[in-house]
Amino acid sequence: MSGIRFATNTNEINSRIGKEEMEIFSVVVCDVNGLKYVNDTKGHKAGDEYLRSACMIVCKIFQHSPVFRIGGDEFVVILTGGDFEQRYELLAQLDRQIEENIPKNDAVISAGLSDYISGSDMNFHTVFERADALMYTRKKELKSMGAKTR
Repeated sequence: MSGIRFATNTNEINSRIGKEEMEIFSVVVCDVNGLKYVNDTKGHKAGDEYLRSACMIVCKIFQHSPVFRIGGDEFVVILTGGDFEQRYELLAQLDRQIEENIPKNDAVISAGLSDYISGSDMNFHTVFERADALMYTRKKELKSMGAKTR
């Protein structure tokens, strides 16, 4: 989904938080590891395919939630409903897939998940920032397992 839809969605969430009408949700921040390496060593066509492969992994695992591409190799997923209820299982599934991909040189994605905390989080950005920090922690873990990080 586009950046415009992401902005619209986050504005709606912020409005609902401001009115104390927001229900539970989680944010997953994803960053595709090794895209620069693929582009530099195999070319941009291979990099585009690597990015598509990463996107397909994220969309398949979080198939009941909107996935937004917010940057060149960054994605955000907003989990509600069933995906929210199964968020830890889904993240574990993503992590397993990614760890299997490392030795095969398939797409590697660092991801961090954070829950909205009613009464504490005053906007979407605070939830996003926690998920983003956890994504960077995961990126370091994946690097120690042999994943390219650039």
